[in-house]
Amino acid sequence: MTIATSAPKYGQMPTWSPSRPRLRPLRLLFGWILSAAALLVAASIVPGAAVHDFRGALAAAAVIAVLNAVLPPIVAALRLPLMLLVGLVLILVLDALMLLAADSITNGALSVSSFWSALGVALVAAAVGVVLDVVLGTNDDDTYTFRVTQRIARRSGERTITDAPGVVFLEIDGLGLPVLQRAMRDGNAPTLARWVGDATHRLAEWETDLSSQTGASQSGILLGSNDSIPAFRWVEKDTAKLVACSGPPDCAEIERRHASGRGLLTDGGASRGNLLSGEA
Repeated sequence: MTIATSAPKYGQMPTWSPSRPRLRPLRLLFGWILSAAALLVAASIVPGAAVHDFRGALAAAAVIAVLNAVLPPIVAALRLPLMLLVGLVLILVLDALMLLAADSITNGALSVSSFWSALGVALVAAAVGVVLDVVLGTNDDDTYTFRVTQRIARRSGERTITDAPGVVFLEIDGLGLPVLQRAMRDGNAPTLARWVGDATHRLAEWETDLSSQTGASQSGILLGSNDSIPAFRWVEKDTAKLVACSGPPDCAEIERRHASGRGLLTDGGASRGNLLSGEA
C-alpha cells in the first residue's frame, strides 16, 4: 500500500489514498535483463556452472522468476523456530534448487553441475543483482511492502469495525518536550499542533525517574510501576542472574512481577513493537 500525495506545502497536512503498486512493463523488462546479466556474471565466476549465451541467460532468468514468485512466499509463511536464521538458510537452499530446476527446464541454456555450484551461482548472482540495482537505481520496495502488508493482514484475521472510541498510544524514545514543541512550531507535527491549538488536547511534560531507560519507562507507562528495574541490564543479587530488558524471557518475567490486572492496554487493547504488553 502506498501513499499518494498532492505535494503539500511545507507544514501542511498531506492528503493520501491507498493504492496498489502499479505493474510497470518497462521496469519488469529491465529487471529481467538485469537478472540475466547477473546470471551470466555468476556463471562465469563459479566453477561447474555455465550459461551458453545471453538468450540462454534470459530463459533461465524467466524460469527462476516464475519459481521465485511461487516458492519463497510459501517459505515466508512458515512459522519455524529461529525463523530469521532458518528462513535465510531455506531461501539459499531454495535458490540453489531453483537453479538446478532451471538447468533441467531450459534444455541446457543454463548448466549447473552440482548443488554446491548452484548455491555459489545463487549467492554471486544475488550480490551482482544488488550492485546493479543500486548502481542503476532500479530497486523498488513497493511490491515487497505490499506483499508483506497483505500477509500480515491475512494473519490478523477478520477486521473488527466499531464506532466505540479508543486511544492510540505512540511512544517515541528520548523525545524531549522542547524538540516536540519546535516540531509543532515549524510545521513538522501539524496534527499535534492543531489538536493543541483547538484546545482538544494539551501537551504535558513527563520526566522519568531512575532508571530512565526504555525497560523501566515502558513498565511505568504500560503497567503502572517501574519498581526494581534499576537499568537496562542488571544482576539480581539473590540469584546472581543477569536480567536484560532486551530478552523476551526477561521481559515476560518483568511483566509478571509488575502486572496488577490494571495495565494500560487491558480490556481489548493491543500492543505492537513493545518490550511489554501492558496486559493487552
